[in-house]
Parts: sequence; structure tokens; C-alpha cells
Amino acid sequence: MEAASLSPRSTKLLFGLPLGLLAGLIAIVIASAVILGGSAGCGRGSGGGLGSGVPKRLVPIYEQAAARYRLGERGPSILAAINWVETSFGQNMGTSSAGAIGWMQFLPSSWQAFGVDGDGDGKKDAFNPSDAIFAAAHLLRISGAPGDWRAAIYSYNHADWYVAKVFVEATRFSSGSSVEIAGIGACAAAAVAPNEAVAKMLAEADRLSAIRPHTRYVYGGSHGLSPTPPNGPFDCSSAVSHLLQVAGFHNPTMDTVALASWGEPGPGRWITIFVKPFGLDAHTFIEFVPGVTPPSERYWGTSGFIESGHGPGWIPQSTFSPGYLSGFLLRHPKGL
Repeated sequence: MEAASLSPRSTKLLFGLPLGLLAGLIAIVIASAVILGGSAGCGRGSGGGLGSGVPKRLVPIYEQAAARYRLGERGPSILAAINWVETSFGQNMGTSSAGAIGWMQFLPSSWQAFGVDGDGDGKKDAFNPSDAIFAAAHLLRISGAPGDWRAAIYSYNHADWYVAKVFVEATRFSSGSSVEIAGIGACAAAAVAPNEAVAKMLAEADRLSAIRPHTRYVYGGSHGLSPTPPNGPFDCSSAVSHLLQVAGFHNPTMDTVALASWGEPGPGRWITIFVKPFGLDAHTFIEFVPGVTPPSERYWGTSGFIESGHGPGWIPQSTFSPGYLSGFLLRHPKGL
């Protein structure tokens, strides 16, 4: 049994030539960009406010930093999303494997180049939220924001999954968009399908992963309820059913036997359901393919290997051996 790894904080601020986008991820990023206001008819001009889920004491900092560096109406929500992805709003400021530090995970060399005294105390401190958030706004502006958000975010961390994830989280935190706690509203859902379903699943997987330490695994939890309650309780199959419901598949809350025949056979393009329908070791969980999520967030669901006894959350790729995975049937949602 291996311990869960932290979400990646590596490859921060490494400027260079962009890598090629994975074919499938292009559509996801485009979908997310549309959500954030890329279309004049679908939420443009309404994505800047910060809603629930963002610590109130940080809201003025995001807003002031975005204003100083002229990041436009989406600036505060993008800054909040980066802060969440990097350090969970300052709760995880350990030094990354690449040496990145502080509230917004700057490499020391990058901090020297872009560090800002955000609170006017005469110091530039990467562990001070004002300084770090203002510095991130500074970097995003230099890197092309708000004219090209994708390029700006990519310069912050050269990874396609990172760009997609920041877009998803920014949408979730934006009070001006049509985002609900369990997914993304009808305006965004109409923009690009089916890949918008992946964005919804990622946002909900993140939300439930964040509260996993405070939830419990409950055998049979929420079975008989369709859709499931937003926070469960969940067992393995009701958790998988919930994520599919959030994606808009209108499926009932299924057990492992039902999941073994739901959807399409084999692995999916972006999403694969692993299911073992029978026996004492019956189990199910979801895999997101490389490029959509990083290795530390390869699988999602309940697990006896990761925070046993708790509700669903992210499971690192290193947790499951090829031999273990070979014992499961593979299914995928139609179109994904």
C-alpha cells in the first residue's frame, strides 16, 4: 500500500516553447475557454465575481491584484483558481519537487524576477498571500493575459492538464457564471459536447476530493436515490454513479453489477470506468487519461488504499499495480 501523493506543484514558471496539445485535450480547453467568456452569447462579461468556495479574506486581494495588472473581469477567478490548484488557498505550502515555494508556488529564481510587494510593507515575501497573489497577477499579465489566457496560464505551469484544470476551477469560483455546486450550468453545457461533461466531472471530483477527510465511506450509501445527494454518503458504486450524473448522463444510481453493463465496453477516450461486479472484492472507480489529469489524480473514487473508510477522492496512478487493474472490466460513457 502506498501513501497518497500531493497534487503536482512542479514545473512552475519554466518559460520555453509550448508543447503540442493533446488532440483530445484541445476540445476540453476550448470548452473551458468558452465557459470563461470566450463566446459573447454565453457568459462573457459575467465571470469575474468570486462566489462561495473562496475564502472571504482573500477575495479583496484577488480583485486588487487583477485590477493593478489590468487582468480584466476574469482575472480574480483565474488567480483564485491558480491559488487553489497550487496550495489549496495556502493550506499546502510545502516546497515542491521542483523547488517552488509559497502561496502561489514560485521557483526562487522566478520570484526574484516577478516578486511583488503586494501589501506595501516594504518586503517581497512568497509566503505572504498579498505579495504572492500580486506577483502571480504580474506574471500572468507579462505572459499574455487577459488577451490570451491559455498562453498566460500555460506559462505558469507548462502542462496542458494544468491549463484545463485552472479553467475548470475558475468557472467553479466565479459567482457571475451559471455554475452550480454539482456542475456547470446549461449555457456552458450547450457550448461544446460531449467534452463539457469531462469538465463537469473534473470540477466535481475536485470538490469531493477536497472534503474527503470529513466524509465517510458508507456501504450502500445513497443507493435508491437518483440523483444522489451532492455530498453522499457514498460507497464505490454510488460515487461513480454520482460523477456520471453530474456529467449529465441521467443514469440511475447503480451498483457494480449494473455498472458492468452500463455505457460502452472497453476503455474510453477520456474516461474509463473500472468495475469488478461480483465477489467480496467487488469494486469500481474512474480513470481519467493522461493529459486530462496528472499522475497524482489518475483515478477517482473510494479506496481502501487511500484514506480508507472515507468518501471518494483522487487516487494516484502509483496506487494500483497492472496486476490489480487486470482484474477489472472496462466500460466508458458513450462519447467519452
